[in-house]
Amino acid sequence: MVKRIAKKFSLGKLAFLTIFLTIIFLLVLFYSHILNPTSIKKTTFSSYRNNINYQVFLRNNNFISKPSLGMNQAYIASMVDSIHVSFGQTATFQKMTSFHYDYTIYAKLSAVYPTENGEEEIWSQVYPLKVQDTKSVREKMLSITDQVSISYWDYQAIVNNFKNTYHLKVDATLDIIMDVHYEYQNQEAKSSSLLLSIPMNQEVFKITTDYKKEDSVVQTEEVSNMTMPAFVVLFFLVVIGLSDIFACTLLFVKLLQLYSITEYERMKQKIKKDYGSIIVDVDNAIDFSNFTIFEIKTIEELVDLEEELRIPILFYEKKKARICYFVIIKDHYMYRFTLRDMEQEII
Repeated sequence: MVKRIAKKFSLGKLAFLTIFLTIIFLLVLFYSHILNPTSIKKTTFSSYRNNINYQVFLRNNNFISKPSLGMNQAYIASMVDSIHVSFGQTATFQKMTSFHYDYTIYAKLSAVYPTENGEEEIWSQVYPLKVQDTKSVREKMLSITDQVSISYWDYQAIVNNFKNTYHLKVDATLDIIMDVHYEYQNQEAKSSSLLLSIPMNQEVFKITTDYKKEDSVVQTEEVSNMTMPAFVVLFFLVVIGLSDIFACTLLFVKLLQLYSITEYERMKQKIKKDYGSIIVDVDNAIDFSNFTIFEIKTIEELVDLEEELRIPILFYEKKKARICYFVIIKDHYMYRFTLRDMEQEII
């Protein structure tokens, strides 16, 4: 069955059909993502913008007429009265989200002492300033702002009392910290800290801050790569795959027919192709006993004789015996070139 169909197609058509079906099969397989039906997609679940602003209020003095100084300056400690700190955080969500949040603002006063390994904290004390209890909300954006006023000399008095009590020469720092905590449904909790640091026990000091100005929470989810139902994809893959296998089989048969002929067949076809204009096929059996036969060694010699005598070459084959004859007959004489299948060599 396969051989009969293969005869109806040329080698070029079969090769083109096979390549075409293979490409279609691979395209369906690739675009359907049947081998990788899902992939991991990362999206920004929420983003955060943080900021800290502060203002340093001064005692009455004869040198600075302004009641307060702005940020990022050097401050004379004896002129400072209080420091107003404002914390802010804006949370933006990808979609309307239900969550819980709370925050605390506290002051941490700590003392460090120089040791062989550098400075080490030897004392600290935490002073709660503000506490926001847990709130449950459903929002797409949340803005948190709060502020505290720090009495500089109240904390400086605590540092001086500690130094005088234990007669230690220490460096002290007052940290004002806002801790914000979120809890989401089906998401990990999110915490962030905004810190403002005030050096203590210095004649002139600068305030520093430490916090992430921007932050985000990234969520991962499995996304389906299937552009159509899986059973439809499998159906098309099976149909195209079977068609491709059948076309490959036909191509194999064609190639087998092309490259599996014997030397006998090859030589016979070559002679008939090269000298087809002067060769006549004979279906009836030739009775060689009626002629005086002259055996010709090569087909070229027989062709030269044909040109000399102007008599066509007759071709007769005994297919079962796999032997054929190219002959020229003149009167009772026969000039014969014989081609035999001496071996079954596959080319």
